[in-house]
Amino acid sequence: MSLRINSALWMLFASLNFAILNTLVKYLSTEFSLSQIIFFRSFFAIVFILPWLLNTGLLSLKTKSYKLQLARSSVALAAMYLWFFSISKIPLAEATAINFTAPIFGAICAIIFLKEKIKKRRFIAIIFSILGALIIIKPGFSQINVYILIAILASLLMGLAAIFIKKLSMVDHPNAVVFYMPATLSVLSFIPCVIYWQTPSFFEGFLLVSTGLTATLAHQGITRAFAKSEATYVLIFDYLRLPFTALFAFYIFLETPTLSIFLGSLIIFISSIYIINREKVAGKKETTPVITAKRL
Repeated sequence: MSLRINSALWMLFASLNFAILNTLVKYLSTEFSLSQIIFFRSFFAIVFILPWLLNTGLLSLKTKSYKLQLARSSVALAAMYLWFFSISKIPLAEATAINFTAPIFGAICAIIFLKEKIKKRRFIAIIFSILGALIIIKPGFSQINVYILIAILASLLMGLAAIFIKKLSMVDHPNAVVFYMPATLSVLSFIPCVIYWQTPSFFEGFLLVSTGLTATLAHQGITRAFAKSEATYVLIFDYLRLPFTALFAFYIFLETPTLSIFLGSLIIFISSIYIINREKVAGKKETTPVITAKRL
């Protein structure tokens, strides 16, 4: 099996698990608080990544910047609360389509905070991504739902979190970058989880634990996909998160996505791919914010 096919299969695997994760969150949000869901998603993510951590040694968890780790985790916590809240209130496919703006926000944050230069073609790609978002939201043609604005804010924070990921990846081992976020989120969400605790049934407990499992599998799939092929090729298959999600949402929640959701998200997605390709043509390392922005 060629590396490109192998890479595509890993990305398909990651996209499927992200779709399952979001579906689980929406399903569980009808019975459990967001704090309880976030705690289970974060705590069991740590449990499931332990084999990889032990394989490389615990010394790999040493970090050179606890402040950056805490800042990244704090932004990620806010993003996760907002994202989980938004998908509990609006159709899953619509939320997923809006979330395709996260890498674009990551690129914008890189320009603002990392002083990355913006060139004409990159600027045009960002404008097209905004156009794609407007096609999904349809301002002026329908009343803007506040939950859609929350989904956009969550995507913005995901893009901002990606800036911290880029900075941390320059000084810390990948294991440290992966580990400290769920560890911090587990601690911060523990007390609210206890306060709003609802005792799950065996099946519900299985689903809560599965949020951590699917998140871990998705991240492992992404890691392996990018390790085996270039980002411009791999991210093509990330778009399949949308049809996967739409399929689950249709059968479980009876949600039917509109054509504008697929059209708008496709425009946003192509803009993201274009930005990465321009970075590659310019001879620069593939832009981390675009790749990692939506990986919570």
